[in-house]
Amino acid sequence: MHSLAWILMGCAVSAYGVFCLGVVATIRHVRRRPARHDGIFPPISLLKPLKGAEEDLDSNLETFFVQDYPGPIQIVFATVDPADDALPVARRVAARHPEIEVRFVLSDPGFGLNPKVSNLAGALRAASHDLVLQSDANVRARPDYLRRIVAELLAEDASLLSSMVVGVGERSPGAAMENLQLSAMIAPSTCFAKAYFGVTCVIGKSMLFRRSELAAAGGLHRVKDVLAEDYLLGRLYQSLGKRVLLSSTVVENVNREVSVDRFMSRHARWLKMRAVIHPPAFVADLFANPVGLALGAVALSGFAPEALVVLAVLGCVKAATDAFLVRQTRGVAMSPSMLAWAPFKDVLLLAIWPYAALSRSVEWRGTRLRLGWNSALRPDDGALPLRMARRVLRTFP
Repeated sequence: MHSLAWILMGCAVSAYGVFCLGVVATIRHVRRRPARHDGIFPPISLLKPLKGAEEDLDSNLETFFVQDYPGPIQIVFATVDPADDALPVARRVAARHPEIEVRFVLSDPGFGLNPKVSNLAGALRAASHDLVLQSDANVRARPDYLRRIVAELLAEDASLLSSMVVGVGERSPGAAMENLQLSAMIAPSTCFAKAYFGVTCVIGKSMLFRRSELAAAGGLHRVKDVLAEDYLLGRLYQSLGKRVLLSSTVVENVNREVSVDRFMSRHARWLKMRAVIHPPAFVADLFANPVGLALGAVALSGFAPEALVVLAVLGCVKAATDAFLVRQTRGVAMSPSMLAWAPFKDVLLLAIWPYAALSRSVEWRGTRLRLGWNSALRPDDGALPLRMARRVLRTFP
């Protein structure tokens, strides 16, 4: 048992070494020189699928009305619920900017099993321009965001661009964990995949593309019944020989008062998606958690003093690296009181992993669904005993 403990501790130290490779990839990526485009900037439609009153929704939406983009902008708000709490907020923001063309549309919830894709389909039909940016309502953009990503897409002759996502605004332990995971784990992971494996991971928080190219590839019908529509769209584009970019220009996901339960639920859903899309990456996630692995080694060692020392050192070093990554990716440091939740985040993620390995039930935008291979969706028909009972009963006339 003692030998197993030290083997696991060795895995923890190795995991931190791999994590440092991600740090190097991230630094190189975020410090890239911005792409230049000296020609005319095309008109663009910004698609905003709405679902409830997100945190700081008013100011999030406002940031897309005050972009310093040199071309015409249209903003399309879409919802599947005419009584959605987000609609009055969006209308107030739009009223403050009569110079921007705005449309409000009611999407068809029956378009597909993925509620977000159904909402996005309604927004896409109302878009006036070929160039389209889809971004979630809980993200905000810096004033030069739109100009920078369009310049990059045009200069690189690309078809699809995804932005790095960072978390900002933490005021609660759950929000701190969420923002640490986004800024110091998910963002570096995308840079790591790009730098060392040549894989561009598309994240649907913000995607820039052309309507005509999406339509030629089969449109949103290709992803209406899957949960990981962003990742699969990126894979589809790459299979068609189209260029997909990971921009160094970040988009900010606002998380202020997120509960710990919500943090765990969100990342359990993401882990479940990884399990059905790329099982090796899902297993790698288990061995990419140095603090969680070190804690497991301490338990196996019977809480040996030397193992506790390694855990303490590794926890401190990992937290310091997280602080550095947060500063690099989002440009603003995290307070020590919020950063202190970093080790707890890693331990919770380790606890979530076995559940994500076994469960295929998810709740997405108020809808209970079940996951199949490649995140294919079907209605959730209950717990395993109930499903087995139904299958047995169906065998009898």
